[in-house]
Amino acid sequence: MQIKTLEARSGLPRDTLRFYERSGLITPPRRLPNGYREYDEHTLAELKFISAAREVGFTLAEIKKAIPHLKSPPDQCIDLLEGLLGRRQAVVEQIALSRRQLRRLDQLIKRFFRQ
Repeated sequence: MQIKTLEARSGLPRDTLRFYERSGLITPPRRLPNGYREYDEHTLAELKFISAAREVGFTLAEIKKAIPHLKSPPDQCIDLLEGLLGRRQAVVEQIALSRRQLRRLDQLIKRFFRQ
């Protein structure tokens, strides 16, 4: 597929796609005789993974380490699974912290403004 189709299917702008390509985050596309890039379905899967990983807080450096594991069967992606589980635990801890902060804010509001 050409970059225009990849843009539409991934939901990412062309500049981002080219940046990910230059950064080595996605598999380099095949070049057609006319010089156009031709992307495949695996590249689309990589982009969807990158978007999802960014959404949950992974850095591009962390994502770059995980991308090669996408080609492996799921049972061989222990490093990827560990990274996902680690990020999940960090989110759980952040939620707990936010809940504590919210309770404390409620206490302060009640104490000082609801006399």
